[in-house]
Amino acid sequence: MSTNATPMKDLSDRLAKALHLESVPIGVMFMNKQPDGIPRFDRGTLKACMFWDVARFEKRVFYTDVENHRDCKNGSHYLGFTPPFEGQYTGEWSAGDWPDKGRAIVRTPVAFRRNLQKYHIIPTGTVKYMVFGPLDEFPYTEAAGSGIVNVICTAKQGLFLARAADYEAGGATEGTTGPSTCSMVLSKPLLTGQVHYTLGCFGFRQFVQIKPEELIFGIPFEKMENVVENLELLLRRRGDLVELLAEPVGVAHVATEREIAVQRSPGAVLKS
Repeated sequence: MSTNATPMKDLSDRLAKALHLESVPIGVMFMNKQPDGIPRFDRGTLKACMFWDVARFEKRVFYTDVENHRDCKNGSHYLGFTPPFEGQYTGEWSAGDWPDKGRAIVRTPVAFRRNLQKYHIIPTGTVKYMVFGPLDEFPYTEAAGSGIVNVICTAKQGLFLARAADYEAGGATEGTTGPSTCSMVLSKPLLTGQVHYTLGCFGFRQFVQIKPEELIFGIPFEKMENVVENLELLLRRRGDLVELLAEPVGVAHVATEREIAVQRSPGAVLKS
């Protein structure tokens, strides 16, 4: 369905309400032309994932260019701004000794070469600008460009979001942990058109204000309306899941007598 049919603010508000989100979803748009009427990020350079915090906590809509992404040469390449740097594809940087000679996130260079097959990398030079902003204020139109909705949520909220993504057409929402967070929930959804999630990478956990129990989803703009509608339908059809979703973090659910009885129900008997 076209996201032009339903404003992003409406979809953002409905998703936040249904999932009990603590922070607003984030809109991210990839562009080749400088966006009109949107200010450039004016505080120097950050890692790409850190712009999520600026958008959701400061409630700012802004664009970035290659100069704003100098703090993360990995992300700058995966997002289409810059070519690979020396040692990136060979795995020497990823396997090299931390802190000066690499990141030591794999034991050997060949291990990273194998991991690299799971990365999604936007072709270099095809992205000139990225727009970030809270989804409830995001200036999206289909004519402006393509992009992703990023949702930071708990594992339980993520379960509902993943089920909503497949509720109508079937299939299974995939999540990959290992490649960089930006590659998994920005580049991959953009290039595949599919909802995807990740537990994150070490940099994501170090530099983004992400809680231990949270993970992140990437939803292509064009799928957003369908995901929200399916989530609302699921919760209308399953009142027990509404209660389950509303339970706070840190409390284990204890199955009720009613839930146990329903689980034991024989259901319809098929006749031969």
